[in-house]
Amino acid sequence: MWTFVTQLLVTLVLLSFFLVSCQNVMHIVRGSLCFVLKHIHQELDKELGESEGLSDDEETISTRVVRRRVVLKGNELQNIPGEQVTEEQFTDEQGNIVTKKDHTSTPNP
Repeated sequence: MWTFVTQLLVTLVLLSFFLVSCQNVMHIVRGSLCFVLKHIHQELDKELGESEGLSDDEETISTRVVRRRVVLKGNELQNIPGEQVTEEQFTDEQGNIVTKKDHTSTPNP
């Protein structure tokens, strides 16, 4: 009976050492994989010319303007060109009503 309990405890200790070793190996593999992927990414950026003027630790940030707000004073409104929109409706061969819009800018006076 004591022999069985002793063997069971030794087996549990060895199993725990094995699990810890597996975790360490997975950590090393994950770190190596991250390093290789980062290196490949940097090399691709160099080939594509996307990292010019940036150090390895900097990231490229790009923005896009979605809306613009313009504040006008006094007679500045007269100097802005206008826009004329014409709309034409017709029926196509299948009987659908089609609306055609045409935007044209008007010259400054």
